[in-house]
Amino acid sequence: MVQLSRRSFFNHAAGLSMSLLMLGGCAHRLSAGRVPRVGYLTGNAFPTLVAAFREELRSLGYVEGVDLILEMRQDRPNSRDGEVHAAELAAMNLDVIVAAALPYALELQRLKSHTPTVLATGPGLVSNGLAQSMERPGGNVTGMDELPPGLTGTRLRLLKEAAPQLSRVALLSTTPGRGGHQVQLADAEATAPNLGLSVRPYRATNLAELQDALARLVADRMEGFVSFQGGLALVNRAMIVDFARQHRLPAIYQSRLFVEAGGLMSYAPDQEEQFRTAARYVDRILKGARPGDLPIQHPARYFLTVNRSAAALIGLTLPPRILDQADQVIGRP
Repeated sequence: MVQLSRRSFFNHAAGLSMSLLMLGGCAHRLSAGRVPRVGYLTGNAFPTLVAAFREELRSLGYVEGVDLILEMRQDRPNSRDGEVHAAELAAMNLDVIVAAALPYALELQRLKSHTPTVLATGPGLVSNGLAQSMERPGGNVTGMDELPPGLTGTRLRLLKEAAPQLSRVALLSTTPGRGGHQVQLADAEATAPNLGLSVRPYRATNLAELQDALARLVADRMEGFVSFQGGLALVNRAMIVDFARQHRLPAIYQSRLFVEAGGLMSYAPDQEEQFRTAARYVDRILKGARPGDLPIQHPARYFLTVNRSAAALIGLTLPPRILDQADQVIGRP
């Protein structure tokens, strides 16, 4: 029998422990012949975002059905399908789950899912308790946070510049959870007095509440509105844009998709790039990285898109200053 000195014994034990930790962190890479399985939770109204995610996976060398199995789950608009789909994926022993929006990540959190999760876009990962910090999330969730400091104040300023006559602005919030809503509300309330504006929040968590919020803001004689981050508003963007046009309300939105649907203006990131980034997070996790060690990112840049046709339909003449700032101007005056 080989006798080990006390020092040699502890050195050997430490080395063995480190080896086991490394094996645990690289489990995906060490399962020879095993095809990783990735869950994907999204609504069915965003095909371009799904396409961007899949294209980036292909560029990273993955072939669906060969190098990776994608378990896709898509919600019907204004349904509670997400709860069912989240529970299903959480029970499937997947390698990664991609949550296309914050409600899915919050539902997985409620289910106490331990599956590594990438949030493709959502407001307030830290403020909603999904991560300990941007730099070191610390848990099983990482991804893109679409709510950098000061964003809502910037949107409010841009709306005031586009429609200088505004004095009463509604804050239409469909933001899930608590953290992201509170951050946006505080930002708007801090910015409004410097712009000569009074603001009032109108919050909704489902379609009926959203319709009621829109009716109330008109009854309260609000003169325009800022749309906070939130998938509920995005899914119902056609209804919201039509409502704003009908009541001649200038509004600024959180996604360019609203402007493409006929909305006045948006100040938003490149959302397709966010979903490409989500694919890169998935790649790193499948290669052994822990989500808690992967820093959460804000979008690198926000783009101002303005719709001159929408402005004309509500009787608004856009000032040259706002047109000069715009990254893209669509429509005809």
